[in-house]
Amino acid sequence: MKAATFYEYGPAEAMRYADIPDPVIGPGDVLVQVQACGVNHSDLDSRAGTSRWPFELPMVLGAEFTGTVVGVGERAGPIQTGDLVTALQQYSCGRCAQCAMWRPDLCEAFEVFGTTRWGGYGELVCVPARVVVPLEPADDPLAVAAGQCVVSTAWHMVNQLALVRPGDLVLVPSASGGVASALVQCAKLAGATVVATVGTAAKAGQVSLLGADAALVRGEGDIAADLLRATDGRRFDAVLDTVGGRLFGAHLSVLREEGTLVTCGAHAGEVVPLDLIPLFRNGWRIVGFRVAPPDELTASLELIRHGSVKVPIAATFPISDAAAAHRFLERHQHVGKVLLVAG
Repeated sequence: MKAATFYEYGPAEAMRYADIPDPVIGPGDVLVQVQACGVNHSDLDSRAGTSRWPFELPMVLGAEFTGTVVGVGERAGPIQTGDLVTALQQYSCGRCAQCAMWRPDLCEAFEVFGTTRWGGYGELVCVPARVVVPLEPADDPLAVAAGQCVVSTAWHMVNQLALVRPGDLVLVPSASGGVASALVQCAKLAGATVVATVGTAAKAGQVSLLGADAALVRGEGDIAADLLRATDGRRFDAVLDTVGGRLFGAHLSVLREEGTLVTCGAHAGEVVPLDLIPLFRNGWRIVGFRVAPPDELTASLELIRHGSVKVPIAATFPISDAAAAHRFLERHQHVGKVLLVAG
């Protein structure tokens, strides 16, 4: 098959559209012909070699994808050739001690498409039948491929980690990205008032359309002072951060006493400024997102399919031009999600 793959770490140009062996399905697997695949910021880190994950090269990225079943193993159950499907982007073995203790997120043999096994940046993907999610003919393959990762991450951060409640004041920094734009919507579904920050006035307008109550364009001045001015001095109950970087400490500083900052990304910088004195004087909590459990992955797909959370599609690229998709994402000029599509 043809796939966008990389044989060594490097810039976007390290991605090659090349012939690689077709996946071989086992008796409990299905073979999916990819229609669309989401491109995530983590893909950029994986390709560049900065993700701190031990890859086996060559690697085919792509955690979330949709497509049509073109091959079915003899023990794959009711799935049939021609079915439109997606798959849980990550899954546990269901057999180890951690799984037996109802902690699939700590599974000793945890699998992630595009990380521990080949994903959707190619023509075909081998998928264990037990993680296949059937879709309806009316479902939009692009919307489903765009949303599983970002919506499940956002839903878990809002409802399980930050414990956002009706009436809370929530900050979403750099709200134009895929996860951040879903965070705005999930926080609104939880009943919060949402303040977002963005880099340009154009992005502010788009984020406001997603439901943000206020969208603040970052300037060169004191972002903490600007945020508190925008809220008439009210401090935030929660900060939902996806980028890290130099403003991490400023975002933390606008929390109320015993407020919570939840973080899931560090694309603006993995090492951040942090003054520990106000951290423990105010009882602030910093919580890291790890993974969303399987039931929330499935629930996120339902939110997308029913239109409860919309993931804007910023651009689509053919799978053969995955390098261009990576370069586009690296420019940080988009709102929403970037997709690779077949053809």
